[in-house]
Amino acid sequence: MRYVVFLIVLLMVIMPVAAQDGTGYEAAMLPDYAADLDAFPHAPRYSMTINLDLGADQATFSGFQSVTYTNESSDTLNEIVFRLYPNYESYGGVLTVNRVQIAGSPITPTYDATNSVMHVALAEPLAPNASITIDLAYTTIVVNDRVRLYGQFSYSNGVLATPNFFPQLSVYETGAGWWEYAVQPQGDAVYSETSFFDVQVTTASDVIVITSGSRVADTLNADGSRTVRYLAPLMRDFSLMASSAFETISDTQDGIQIDVHYLPSGTRGADAVLAYAKVAVQTFNELFGPYPFAELDIVETYTNAGGIEYPGLIVVQDDAWNSLDTFLEVVVAHEVAHQWWYSLVGNDQTAYPWMDEALAQYATALYYGKAYGPTADDAVFDSYQGNWQRYLNDFSDLPIGGPVTDYPDNAYYYIVYQKGPLFFKTLADTYGEAALLSALNDYFMAYRYEVATPADMQASFEASLGADLDVLFTEWVG
Repeated sequence: MRYVVFLIVLLMVIMPVAAQDGTGYEAAMLPDYAADLDAFPHAPRYSMTINLDLGADQATFSGFQSVTYTNESSDTLNEIVFRLYPNYESYGGVLTVNRVQIAGSPITPTYDATNSVMHVALAEPLAPNASITIDLAYTTIVVNDRVRLYGQFSYSNGVLATPNFFPQLSVYETGAGWWEYAVQPQGDAVYSETSFFDVQVTTASDVIVITSGSRVADTLNADGSRTVRYLAPLMRDFSLMASSAFETISDTQDGIQIDVHYLPSGTRGADAVLAYAKVAVQTFNELFGPYPFAELDIVETYTNAGGIEYPGLIVVQDDAWNSLDTFLEVVVAHEVAHQWWYSLVGNDQTAYPWMDEALAQYATALYYGKAYGPTADDAVFDSYQGNWQRYLNDFSDLPIGGPVTDYPDNAYYYIVYQKGPLFFKTLADTYGEAALLSALNDYFMAYRYEVATPADMQASFEASLGADLDVLFTEWVG
């Protein structure tokens, strides 16, 4: 059934919530998976209050956040590190931290040369299993029509698309320290851990705000502004899209509400996107394991990439959206697959992009097999093979397991996205597709909400398949 939602400004409180004490987050989970919340009592917790202004020249976030971090490593920490991704050249924004406090005492942070890594020194070291709460005030500016790299962080034609707009915790690895990689030549920029987000956004009454997680309260204020509250539990990132032009259609699949948000010219594309997303969710739930969240949002934006994945939310390029051709279906299937491979099972996307990208490409082929029959997925695998072979006509082969910086020019696409899924196809051909799917399900359940490494994947596959995979991993991954 097709539902068109015209977001009219009205006084509405959807439901009372109280998330900071650990309750209320159930509203953003499917009932069968609400118990997952209790399994991560020490995951980072963000409480944010944001004023958002969409001006003619720029969009401005004026934000305050309180972040509680628990040291789950075996090391004693002398500092906490935050990432300020809008300051990347590839983002083209400006994130300024105006104030940092711990227990009411001001702290002066230090920054790396890129201004994207912020170090907060601790007056007293943080022992293993101990927690600390850090309060930050910040301003983020997104300049109108300043488009960098994929346009993933942008404000164009009245549409705001902002992943990682806030100071975000880095990842601490025992023995290795805080993750401080600070370049995005291509691919994805973010490496983060599963967290809890409680976010309140106040903006103009006609602005439609779409975020990761679920909307749990919506209030029209006395001054005519509008305050919307979102809860996003067990997500490793939080993204926000906004525009006064969005319209929405919704439907459900396997109990999950799928909301498709589109611009005025995108009505036909929205119908197609919703249909593809339903098949993708059904397919990946069946093949890999359950999507546990109550909602999945798909948003038409002015990205330069075909689509980009975020936890609980994906964006699709407006040109692809309105093309209504095969590419649109490929983009939707691929990006929905990332809800399993990146969002739920995390990895360092800068060091090991193949772990989520190649696996999402493999999942896309499986989607076609489920949607159109086994000859359809064979055709997709044949296209991967053909594209990789055409690349080899002019360039030397590379393993799929390198960081993004290992792939010059168009090698990233051909090696990670075209050769990469053929590694999983080789495993399926060698051990049987049913056995590989069972191994993927085991891997998904073992690392859901966690971060996995290539060694973790290999060990999980070996246990599931009962085989030594050293030769195959060395040949393909490197």
